[in-house]
Amino acid sequence: MIRVTGFYRWQEGASFDHEYYHKQHMELTREQLAPFGLLRLESDTFLNGKPIVVGEIIAASYAYFESVEKAQAAMAAAGPALLRDVPTYTTLKPELRLSVVTTHV
Repeated sequence: MIRVTGFYRWQEGASFDHEYYHKQHMELTREQLAPFGLLRLESDTFLNGKPIVVGEIIAASYAYFESVEKAQAAMAAAGPALLRDVPTYTTLKPELRLSVVTTHV
């Protein structure tokens, strides 16, 4: 399984609307990625200490696909629409990572 992780590192003076991110942006993300084989979509708000320290990850999303090819095709097709929505909820720039998920039980 392949996971696309999008995360946000805190910067001085930044803003982030967690409610919009988890509700509207994740709904948009699901709509955009589903046609490309999205298996599961998750999002996190990290419980950081107060005040938030510059560089801390404050939020993340995880989109799961069955192959690298499907993940890359999804991001190529849906990425522009998803990036256009970012200024609606944050002044931070998302960082994206692809990884192979290994489950250990």
